[in-house]
This record gives sequence, C-alpha cells and structure tokens, in this order.
Amino acid sequence: MVLVADDSTSAPAQEPAADRLCTGLSWFEERPALTAVEGGDLRLKALIPGARLALSWSGRRRCIGWTAPGTGRTACAENAEIDAGATLAQCPLCQSRDHGLAVARDRVTDDGRSYQLYLAWFAPGMLKVGITAVQRGVARLLEQGAIGYTVIATGSLPAIRRAELTLSASGLAKERFRSRAKVEAWWGLPETAGLNSALAEARGKALRILAEHTIEAIPDGPITDNTEFFGLGDGAPATYREVEALDEDGTLAGEVRAVIGKHIFVAVGDGAPLLLDSRLLAGRHTAAAGEDAAVAGVRTAERRRPLVYDTPMLF
Repeated sequence: MVLVADDSTSAPAQEPAADRLCTGLSWFEERPALTAVEGGDLRLKALIPGARLALSWSGRRRCIGWTAPGTGRTACAENAEIDAGATLAQCPLCQSRDHGLAVARDRVTDDGRSYQLYLAWFAPGMLKVGITAVQRGVARLLEQGAIGYTVIATGSLPAIRRAELTLSASGLAKERFRSRAKVEAWWGLPETAGLNSALAEARGKALRILAEHTIEAIPDGPITDNTEFFGLGDGAPATYREVEALDEDGTLAGEVRAVIGKHIFVAVGDGAPLLLDSRLLAGRHTAAAGEDAAVAGVRTAERRRPLVYDTPMLF
C-alpha cells in the first residue's frame, strides 16, 4: 500500500475523488497522524501541535477491515456497518482476523517475532503491564497515551506473555485501564521525580517476581517521561468539552493543541477546547473542509477540573 501525505497542493483529480475512509490515528516514528485509505493509497494527515485540522464526514460508518504483519490492511469484505458510538471500528469477522487483536486477546501462541515487556505509568496508582512487538518500537506506548514507561524485558511471544500474566496476577500492575480513567488523571499528574521513582521501584519489583522466567531482563533501561511531549506539563485544560458522539454528517475545524495517545485537543474559536477520541472518526467517510468550516454534528459534554480543598470546610 502506498503512503501519501495529505497535501492541499496536489493536482486536482480528473475523475471523481475516490472514497476516503478514515482508519483512525496512528503513530509513525513518534509522530501522530490521522490515517485514511483512498483507493490503493494510505493517506496521512500529520497532527503536529499548531497545525490546522479541518475535515468533514458523511454517510454511514463502515468497518475499517483488518491488519496482519507483512500484508498491511485488508478491506472488510462485507463493508459492514459500525455503530456510531463504538470505539472499535471493526465488524466481528474482521476483529477475528486482525493479528494485533488476536495477540492482545491471547489467541496467538507464537508468531516468530520478538516481543518487549513494558511497564506503562498513567498516574499514581495506575501502572500497566503490557507487551508489544520489538519491530513496533514505542508506537504501542504512544497509542495508549502512556505518560511514562520503561521496557523491562524482551523475548519470544510465549515467554513474554507468561511474564505479563505473572505480573498481572501478582497485583503489581494491571493489563488495562479504561480510557475515561486515563483522561481524568491528566488533571493531577505529579512532578517528573514522582513518575521516575514509581517506575524504577516497580521495575525492580517486577524483575524480582520474574527471576525464574526465561526472558532477557533489562534492569536499567531508560525511563521515558512523556508529560511535556504530550503537552501536559501544566495538566489538562481546566475546562474543555469532550466529544461524546458524532452525528452521521458533520465537520470539525480548529487548531491542534496536543495529541495524547488516541486523543486530540483541538482549539475551536474563542471557547473551551474540544477533546476528541479519534477512534470515533475511524470508519467515517471523510473529506477536507474549507477554510471557513465550523464545528457541526459534534455532541459534547463539559469537563471541569475538580476542586481540591487544602483546609477543612466549616459547612
């Protein structure tokens, strides 16, 4: 499949534009981009802070197909319809064929690739253990919006999976956290020292628990702090509007403020910024919107930073 940058200077097509199906947000070499398939091309729209994001969507939401190592994405044979509120834009058949989902759901015994075992930190008390193929680098960590992380071991899929299950069963770390919990934690992130010490301590405990496992331990690998990288040095905006649903037809236009995992903060007009879970866009038939485009077909709810009282109240 050919990768094509989404460039407004491209020559106009002589034929009607091919259908463009948004497949979601992905990270490429630590840079986020909205992806879409159009004909045989994979089109990328970079989401650099400060860039303008202006797109419209229309029509029924459709399955985005499935992916496998070496072959890339395969279109859904049924062109199945997907519920408007779903955060996974794949029909059951394509889910069953998708290699990444099969690994995540423990349906693949071994695929011959090397895997990494990592600890991802989202907030105090929110430590996750997970695995990702070595060839994917840190993309999986960035897709999850890991505020901090460290890789603690490598090995075959069976060995790394057993290690992951062992750490999860020990209670040291969980295998998953809900997206809502991650987002709410952005208001209360501690200083860098707290993140580093939490991960260093957890790594030491994890490797002691895994001492008998047949994995290649990494006892002193780098600890990465993504707080500033994700634009969360001062936490999330005190007030913002979170996108809860998209209508069948709509438009989103504004300036990208930050991209955190699959979430995008977008400044729109003079009001509070929008927070969009890009998974809601996957499966939408999209097109570039004009310079005068406004937000439409977007249902939101206001979010405010919780009040924290330092002294007891007398009422």
